[in-house]
Amino acid sequence: MTRKLENLKTIYESGVVLIIRSESEEEALVVAEAAIQGGIKALEITMSVPNALNVIQTLANQYSNKGILVGAGTVLDGETARAAILAGAELLVSPQLNADMIKVANRYQAITISGAFTPKEVIETLEAGADIVKLFPAEVVVPSM
Repeated sequence: MTRKLENLKTIYESGVVLIIRSESEEEALVVAEAAIQGGIKALEITMSVPNALNVIQTLANQYSNKGILVGAGTVLDGETARAAILAGAELLVSPQLNADMIKVANRYQAITISGAFTPKEVIETLEAGADIVKLFPAEVVVPSM
């Protein structure tokens, strides 16, 4: 099985990707360590975390061979996607459709989770090649949606 399929299986089986937003690199690492110890298998380090790429690289170096999926969140363009992948991210999350992010991720076999809200956005996101579509923003989404 390819690494990308294994990673998709990890997300599917665990049912959760933990989003880590913090005000420091150190705090992000502490939260990630606690989450992993608590059984979380997939982490999203948002690009708003100071030195987010260092956090991703540290976690990927330590855990990528131990069944932990490390990803980058709030990836808004292809350049950030590539930088995150080079740091070790195997999962890229965006709040909206960004075809360049998806293209780079697919080139390097990273999983993409792309945000959408309307049916049209969902279809466009799938057509662009996203692996997973998340309804975003979550605050206004109701279960019946």
